[in-house]
Amino acid sequence: MEDSKKKPIMIGVIVVCLVAAGLITFARRGGGGSGLDAIPSDKMTWVKCNNQSCNAEYEMSEREYFKLQQERLNPMARTAPPLPCEKCSKDSLFRALKCPNPSCGVVFFRDSVPNDFFDRCPKCKQSETEEIRKRRLSGQE
Repeated sequence: MEDSKKKPIMIGVIVVCLVAAGLITFARRGGGGSGLDAIPSDKMTWVKCNNQSCNAEYEMSEREYFKLQQERLNPMARTAPPLPCEKCSKDSLFRALKCPNPSCGVVFFRDSVPNDFFDRCPKCKQSETEEIRKRRLSGQE
């Protein structure tokens, strides 16, 4: 085949491939939504107030938590912005964890125990991440 006929065919193939790649990318993104709709409306997360005179701790909708985070997000900040506490109304509410140990149940901030697992309970010292890793190493998972 002549070079003059190959060139338009190759350009056509490249254009078709680029269009197909664009359509696939768009379809996977789901139209560019925020992803909040993917969080089940009944999924809850623990939050805790960092205000020393309040220290409220409660569960809130995970979808609502991330929606509020998104509204307050500062792209220059290195940490998540605080949210307003429903008890004291101060901007001092952060996501927290609840100890899975039924005899403990303390609500605490991530990384409360320095240089350890992020989910190490500061009271009873249990870490769910550590337990999962132990089970995997022993072949139980």
